[in-house]
Amino acid sequence: MKWMAWMLLLANVLVAAFFLGQDYWPQADTGKAVPLNVERLSLRSQSASPQPAPRAPVETALCVEWRGLTADERATVRERLKAMVAQQVMSFSEPPIDTLRWVIFPPLPSAQSATAKVAELAAAGIEGAEVVKQGEWQNAISLGQFDTDEAARLRLRELEDKGVLGTRIELVPKPDTDFYFVIRSEDPEMLKGLDALKQPYPNSRQSRVACRPS
Repeated sequence: MKWMAWMLLLANVLVAAFFLGQDYWPQADTGKAVPLNVERLSLRSQSASPQPAPRAPVETALCVEWRGLTADERATVRERLKAMVAQQVMSFSEPPIDTLRWVIFPPLPSAQSATAKVAELAAAGIEGAEVVKQGEWQNAISLGQFDTDEAARLRLRELEDKGVLGTRIELVPKPDTDFYFVIRSEDPEMLKGLDALKQPYPNSRQSRVACRPS
């Protein structure tokens, strides 16, 4: 009978040891692998998704041409436009209606050097060269004014063929030409202000135009 009691006791000890040691046994790693795979799939999905194309900037500027003003009217309007510029974000320019293409050699350091350059050009067989006496192009060499781009470029090629480099073409107003205003702003209210400004000048005209690149 004692041996049976000992056998029962041993069996109870083994069963208790089984349940107590279960938490310390090595576990299968299938559960740990799942999150890692999910993370890798997520990263692949993010890298494969197309990125939205950047949107092109939208031109919001408004431009208005104001033509038909006399010289005296332009002088008055010019001062009014300057006052408007000081109060809101806008700008204006005053281009000529008719222009010439001026072929010119850039200004030299002094009148003496400009005169010497004209003599050098004459010796090379180039006619029509003159020293500019005053203005922002003082001491430059004028090489002719032309009505068309084609004629001005032909003059440039003639000069280059004779070894004269560094000349350029500048747009200049024709003598006695009229001027007009180009007003630019991003504020639609600017149009209302211009309409009110125009009222004293019924013979002039304003029109919306496409803005040139600034």
